[in-house]
Order: sequence, then C-alpha cells, then structure tokens
Amino acid sequence: MATAVEGLMHLLDGKPTLAAARGIPDAALDSIYGVGRELYANGHHREALPSFEALCLYDHADPRNWQALGLCRQALGDYAGAAEALAFAVGQHDGLDVALQLHLVECLLAAAAFEAAATALLPLAAADLDSASAAKVRVLATRLERVTTGDQA
Repeated sequence: MATAVEGLMHLLDGKPTLAAARGIPDAALDSIYGVGRELYANGHHREALPSFEALCLYDHADPRNWQALGLCRQALGDYAGAAEALAFAVGQHDGLDVALQLHLVECLLAAAAFEAAATALLPLAAADLDSASAAKVRVLATRLERVTTGDQA
C-alpha cells in the first residue's frame, strides 16, 4: 500500500490535481467540459459521459465536474452512480445549492437509498425555498414516506 501511495505522490509531484501534475492547461479542461456539455444538452448522454469522467479524474477539485457527471449518470438511469457524484459535488459547495440537493435526493430515492435520501432532505427542509423548490421538496418527502412505510398508493 505504501508503494502505491508513494507512486501517486510522485505522479502528482506536489500538485493539487492530476491535470496540474501533467501540465494540462485550464483551457483544455474547459474545452473538454464544453464538448461534454454540448453532447449532454443535445441528449447524447452516453457520449458525454467519458468527458465528465475524464474531468473528474483530471480535476477532482472542481464541483462543476462532479455535478455534470452526476446529472449525466442520472439521465442514463445510473442512480447510484449519480448519487455518488452528486454527493461529492454537494460536499464541495459552499452553502446549499438547492437544485443540486434536489437532484441528489431524487437519485438516492431512485437507488432505494432511503436513509441517505432522508438525510439529504434535511437541509432542504430547513432552507428558505422558492415555491417551486418547496413544492418539489414536499413531493420528494411524500414519496420517501410512502416507500419507507410501504404505502405505494
């Protein structure tokens, strides 16, 4: 294990990201993001996925990359994978990003991670939300209550 960690530290050479260690400029990362975003926006989610995966590998510190990966996985029906990526993005954000948190709760519910979904709903319940977001929180909370009590009506 120590050899693997030492190898990784040597690879990164003290740089904060793999992109920095490999000398990949921000403009190149922005181009990759642009390609992925364009593919995603045009409904080509499967084709966009590798762009977002690469961005998360090369610049793990940018929550935008994790959010894009999560939304792409959600669109592909990989709810557990989407929840992982979205949770990482949520953890990197300062403050509450309501839309991001709502996507996280949706994915957790779809992945049948009900306890995690309930936990992810808590910051939304305490937030000052616009009426559309508040309505969506109520719908998700009701859905969570129904699946956890066995009432599928």
